[in-house]
Amino acid sequence: MKSALAGLLALLLGACATVPPPRALNPQAEAHAFEARHLSDSGLAAAETRFGLPANTKVPWTPDRITVAAWYFNPVLAQARAAAARAEAEATLGAQRANPTLQLTPEKVFSGLSGTSPWTIGVALLLPLLHPGEAAARREIEAADTQAARDDVAQAVWQSRSRAVAALREVLLARRAQALAKAVLRDEDAFLAAVQRRVVAGEDDRGALLVAELDAQRVASDLAARRAQRIATEHALAAAVGVPTQALSGADLEWPELDSPPAPTALPPAALAQDAAWNRVDLAALLARYRSAEAQLRLAAGTRFPTTSIAPGYLYDQGQRKFTFGIDVELPLFHDASARIRAAAAARDEAVAAVRAKQAAILNQLDAARADYTERYDAWQRLAAAAATAQSSAVRATALREAGQIDRPAELATRVASATAALAAGDALSAALNALGRLEDALQRPLWPDSTLPRSADSTGTSP
Repeated sequence: MKSALAGLLALLLGACATVPPPRALNPQAEAHAFEARHLSDSGLAAAETRFGLPANTKVPWTPDRITVAAWYFNPVLAQARAAAARAEAEATLGAQRANPTLQLTPEKVFSGLSGTSPWTIGVALLLPLLHPGEAAARREIEAADTQAARDDVAQAVWQSRSRAVAALREVLLARRAQALAKAVLRDEDAFLAAVQRRVVAGEDDRGALLVAELDAQRVASDLAARRAQRIATEHALAAAVGVPTQALSGADLEWPELDSPPAPTALPPAALAQDAAWNRVDLAALLARYRSAEAQLRLAAGTRFPTTSIAPGYLYDQGQRKFTFGIDVELPLFHDASARIRAAAAARDEAVAAVRAKQAAILNQLDAARADYTERYDAWQRLAAAAATAQSSAVRATALREAGQIDRPAELATRVASATAALAAGDALSAALNALGRLEDALQRPLWPDSTLPRSADSTGTSP
């Protein structure tokens, strides 16, 4: 009877596990809450303060500030954290050993009673035994799966930063390109007006006017395309941060020294390769999954021994009290552990292959990104030099026209060439900076500008 009461008490204690309350999810309320997001959010200000950033909307929004805003607002990162919490809970669940089972078997004699009591009551506790090495393997699986879940969050943190910073860069470059395209169109329209006056005066033929008109139309079309691109980049930045587009209206966006990216020679390839091949969080997650698969193989190897349970108990048999002891042993009549071991070994080999494939892909990605940045940086340097030369020519042309040595159309032609060269140099800079961004993605660490933000996912708990 005491054993039965102890078993009943254990059942009651098991039922005391805490269950979180239900969470209501109203799509309409969620949509309204999203539309109400703004950069002056007090929670965002507190997050910026924790990272040592100025929590003031009047201070320019630099790459680090935009990154913290994305960590705070973007629901994709919150989803990654929730997925990691689920994975950690599942890892803990998988490491748990089976609970013992209480067996209660009451019997009553209805006829032919020979003893003093008609009751026979048996109580036994079925205790499953662990296979050799099972406890250690389960602990290793839990630790590896938990680490893999945390590495997945770190990967989501990096991707959030990468998207936000790239979107900020694209907005600033698109705004600059639109301003340069406006300057080209202004000079092109002035040149077209000058050609029209020359045609009216009989100093030029209709062919020159047609060429000028076509050039003006091409430049106007390019300006319209760049205006659309600027609008698209602003929407992309809002999406990367996780706020409505109007929340960024009036925000002072800034990138320090946008025109001074680091030279490729300042990035030593050996150090980059070592950092990428050893420290990327997606590679760390695969290594953690490999350790889990290795432990799963050891767990499967333990099943070569039959599953065994013992059942010590107590029996009240019509007035007699007895101690009982039972043993349950699995009989491998239909199959043994060979298939389970082969499956676990194949999963381990797959995990090894995944690590090797990822490491090779990282090194190839790094080589390609490094070469791409080198070429695009050199192309930007050449176009920037050409734009500076064209600007000097335009300044000299203005001086010559004022001195009466050249006419107005000749001056305007040099100004159009200067503005066009500046626009081409801006496009080359944009291509170089995008290549540098791809190089950062290959390394999964900031290269330029310097960042004071942590790389650890555990330090970015900034969800609203």
